[in-house]
Amino acid sequence: MGREAAAGISGYITDTPGITGTLKSGIEDFIVEEIPVEVPRTPAGKYTILKVRLTNWDTNRFLMYLARYLRISRKRITYCGTKDKRGITTQYFCVNAEIQADRINIRDAEILESFRSDMMLNLGDLLGNRFTVDLKVEEHSIPLIRGTVEQMNQRGGFPNYFGLQRFGSIRTNTHKIGRLIVFGQYEKAARLYLYDPEFDSEDYRINFAEHNDPAIALKEFPERLNFERSLLGYMVEHGSLEDAFTALPKTLSMMFVHAYQSYIFNRILSLRIEKYGSLIEPMPGDTALKADRLFNADKSQEIQVNRLNSQKIASMCRNDSMRVSIPLFGYDSIISSGEPGELESKILEEEKVVPDMFRIQGYSELSSRGERRIISCKPVDFNVGEHGILNFSLGRGIYATSLIREITKGFSDQ
Repeated sequence: MGREAAAGISGYITDTPGITGTLKSGIEDFIVEEIPVEVPRTPAGKYTILKVRLTNWDTNRFLMYLARYLRISRKRITYCGTKDKRGITTQYFCVNAEIQADRINIRDAEILESFRSDMMLNLGDLLGNRFTVDLKVEEHSIPLIRGTVEQMNQRGGFPNYFGLQRFGSIRTNTHKIGRLIVFGQYEKAARLYLYDPEFDSEDYRINFAEHNDPAIALKEFPERLNFERSLLGYMVEHGSLEDAFTALPKTLSMMFVHAYQSYIFNRILSLRIEKYGSLIEPMPGDTALKADRLFNADKSQEIQVNRLNSQKIASMCRNDSMRVSIPLFGYDSIISSGEPGELESKILEEEKVVPDMFRIQGYSELSSRGERRIISCKPVDFNVGEHGILNFSLGRGIYATSLIREITKGFSDQ
């Protein structure tokens, strides 16, 4: 099974030919800069806001390293969005402490700006992200890219899949761990994080699966694997991995549950594309959301599609002021009516899961209410330059790799 299939991704909205190239062959080939919400500056404010350019840093690992460097709890640092490791990213961090930002000296982390504010930044406090992506294609491929984007925009944009990095940059298994958590199999979930036979070939992971001795494993697991070592340390102290996720940052543990929700979403969206081929036409039973210029959805105003309003909503979808949505299933989610609900029910039945199972009994803090996510979006201010260098902006939570996948027809599945 390919990585895309493992993440529930299949099908394209365009029928143009793919191109060949190289995605993320070098760190400098994938550059992303957060577009933050407006943050008021207050000289004597409670929080220190850091604008940081990171090279080859995963957000969660940098947060842990920064907290250790500043000698404060990682709970006192928040951020607006998570970013994949491989690339150059400019991100905003919020530190609830008195610090001297100009003295921070961390490898591959450049403090571009710091200021004080009384506004605490939280996950999602973004308008979107600006991307520069070098696909390293031949010149003859550039008209193909433009043709695909033109057709894609005529059909409502690219499928708003959760990209592969949502499921693990190397091990495409975060959703598998999340599914075990949702099903209450906590020890099994922790063990899968430490060793997944589908992806892992390292001796230290295989050895632990064979001898099950966390003390020996701690001597073998590399120091850089902070989170795995936290689970092993918990097992040394408690003799079991049953409650070991309490040793991890809550944001990381929630990532597993969110990944499983994302996997279900991807499967439903893939089925919708397979059955209908359209992402722009609403159907009775759908729920539509208003969208801004960057395709950020207003989730506070859900509009139910019916036979009386479907044409009006279709018109608003075509002018990009509205988009059809699919549930990110949680314990408050309701299965749609009509044909959209049939698609959702089919996938939920195949997964043997019901919405209420996202009320995690053993880890209440990992429970998820659920929300909705639009099924398609367009790149804003898109431009393709020499050698296939793409410049564009996307709303928060929209994956550049999903756009690139549509353009290339899958060479990013590597």
